[in-house]
Amino acid sequence: MDTATELRLIEEQLAASWVAGDHKYHERILAEDWSVIDPTGNILTKADVLREAFSGDRKITTGKIDQVSVRDFGDWAIVTGRTQMAGTYMGQKMDVKLRFTDIFVRRDGEWKCIASQGTFISE
Repeated sequence: MDTATELRLIEEQLAASWVAGDHKYHERILAEDWSVIDPTGNILTKADVLREAFSGDRKITTGKIDQVSVRDFGDWAIVTGRTQMAGTYMGQKMDVKLRFTDIFVRRDGEWKCIASQGTFISE
């Protein structure tokens, strides 16, 4: 399988894992030192995101990604795309659309996401 296909599948599974409420896939794919710049400009660690996302306060009922582009640099790659997620957060309806950038490196034969950024969009 080529790198672009493999990383697209990883991104699709990450989105599906949010909907399924399955933190295990995120724990495996996100590097221990992973961080994200969220749409409000805050920097969150892997522990921050997993604790908040899978605490039960957030329930994602639908999620998809599209417009995925992969730039392959051998043992590292940049993936960009669009995410659309809907559900509830602390009982309030949410519908989020954002563009994302994920940076992956191949470590011990596996792709690990080492950094991410998300930006809200209105389209």
